[in-house]
Amino acid sequence: MKKTVFSTFLTFTFLLLLSQLNALAEDSTRWRLPEGAKARLGKGDIREIAYSPNGMHLAVAGSIGIWLYDMTTYQEIALLTGPTGPTNSVAFSPDGNTIVSGSADGKVYLWDTNTGAHHQTLTTSFQWGRSVAFSPDGNTIVSSGGTIEGVDWVINLWNAHTGELIKALDDIYDTLSVCFSPDGKKLASGNNSAKGIHLWDVHTGELIKTLTGHAKYKAVNSVVFTPNGNTMASGSDDKTVRLWDTHTGELIKTLRGHAAPVNNVVFSPDRNTLISAGRDGIRLWDAYTGKLIKTLAVSAVSVVYSPDGNTFVSGGLDGIRVWDAHTNELIKTFRGYTSAVSSVIYSPDGNTIVSGNHNKIIHLWDVQTRKPLQTLTGHTDIITSVVYSPDGSTIASGSHDKTVRLWDAHTAAHRKTLVGHTGLVNSVVYNPEGNTIASGGWKEIHLWDAHSGAHIKTLRGHAGFVHSVVFSPDGDTIASDGSDESAHENVIRLWEKVIRLWDVHTGKLLKTFTSPIDGVNRYLDAVNSLVYDVEGNTIIAGGWNDGEEGAIYGRISLWDVHTGTHIKTLKVDGFNGIKSMVFNPDGNTFVSGDVHYMGLGGRIHVWDVSAWKHLKTLIGHTDGVDSIAFSPDGKTLASGGADGTILLWDFSSPP
Repeated sequence: MKKTVFSTFLTFTFLLLLSQLNALAEDSTRWRLPEGAKARLGKGDIREIAYSPNGMHLAVAGSIGIWLYDMTTYQEIALLTGPTGPTNSVAFSPDGNTIVSGSADGKVYLWDTNTGAHHQTLTTSFQWGRSVAFSPDGNTIVSSGGTIEGVDWVINLWNAHTGELIKALDDIYDTLSVCFSPDGKKLASGNNSAKGIHLWDVHTGELIKTLTGHAKYKAVNSVVFTPNGNTMASGSDDKTVRLWDTHTGELIKTLRGHAAPVNNVVFSPDRNTLISAGRDGIRLWDAYTGKLIKTLAVSAVSVVYSPDGNTFVSGGLDGIRVWDAHTNELIKTFRGYTSAVSSVIYSPDGNTIVSGNHNKIIHLWDVQTRKPLQTLTGHTDIITSVVYSPDGSTIASGSHDKTVRLWDAHTAAHRKTLVGHTGLVNSVVYNPEGNTIASGGWKEIHLWDAHSGAHIKTLRGHAGFVHSVVFSPDGDTIASDGSDESAHENVIRLWEKVIRLWDVHTGKLLKTFTSPIDGVNRYLDAVNSLVYDVEGNTIIAGGWNDGEEGAIYGRISLWDVHTGTHIKTLKVDGFNGIKSMVFNPDGNTFVSGDVHYMGLGGRIHVWDVSAWKHLKTLIGHTDGVDSIAFSPDGKTLASGGADGTILLWDFSSPP
């Protein structure tokens, strides 16, 4: 039976690849691409992993869907996206024929494992989903989720065959993890509240017990039963793992050793070992004595044992690792997973793409092969900005660690660290000649000698964060956006978002542009991104504005650089804000990327510059579009998303 299922799956996979790809040589970077895109770099982030019951397949839930791996070849064989975007949770049915996934949009999706087809959607009242699981007999599915308001949290029990809702367990607390007992009679739920862990009677839906012991108001991220059901383990934001007697509800033991929140806990099939995973590493414990056996210095958000107990798999910020469960030695690493892409840029020759990520790593990608070339490490916090020097020899990066770093673009060697910012660095840019670097952060803009790294001068005037800095095409002026404190009629004090123009040579403030006050609630536009037009006569500011009844919509404002006159405002409807902008090298096309303020994806808008007319919208990222960049020839647009991927869009013909 196992061989038949496996053979059927491989046959389908081969046919699926034939239909998805234009040629056999094409790889997974082209799977499930949105319309208009020609490749995807990166696989997104990892949120949960699950083994199939026969141990042959691994499902990885993440920001762009579900990746499926063949664990005999260690190759990805499918990407399940269908109607869903970010996937928070995934589980196989006991017979292995069905995959259930919990989506960030609150819905529960069922997939046929043998064909990869999405065959059913369980529609909930949730606005986002947290966790899903199958009952041991495969007849019931449990899902948890909640609403934006955060006051209506529900655990749903579903008929796994018909999709009908059996019952809803009202839980006013955010349920982060759900798990059936081995006999299927109890359900455990871990909560993001002071109320601890709940044990439910699956048949009646009644609350049996509440297990308290974790620190108050510290989330319980993971709950799991031992194979015999007598003991339960829980992992929490309070950095502990706790063992509980499931019959009495008494706390048996507290395991301490993590220095960060515990994301996941799992028992080995023989019940002898308990694994806990966190950002600070993986720990293996003796499940009976609570003694620490081994620490693996690998960050992980999810960990799972193979059904035979011979291996376990961990998933984290830098990929998936397969470990030998007997020796604890690393067997295999699946790479390509990344956290949110905050900045993306092409090399001047167009052969390389560089991206900065929230996981403190800079990735270099080969444009032709679409494979990762190397990584640059050294920053100790989120990387906010990456940029090439005009001659392509150096990469500069800015980070929340308050530094700017310079790297050799060919050898990846770290050249210099520029220290001087007193707060986060949000933006880094070279002047057109390549001899000066400007960096913007908390209240200040710093100018640096690009070759020696020497500090030249500091531009002060903003009262808050400087989000973006950009040189004019002639290199004589810097534009910056940031916050000023101001007072207005009927308003005691506002953080006013302003654009400032500075003389690069003298450091003097030349001009200040202030966005008009909104007539409804008198709040000013927030500005996230700045760009000059090709001639340097116009500066464009992208951000968001509060509208009527609390609505937020994207705004792109155009200003005359010479007179300071506001020319035009382009409005982008939707609960979103403009996060990134760029001109095509020929200056005829303008592109903006936005972020949805409820985390429901990002869009790319294409505009005709001659009439400032909206041409089309590109949809594909499952989270905000934080950065966009054109290739030097203007034929490809790279977009970096908060979903941890870079999409390459075809601009070879006019939009």
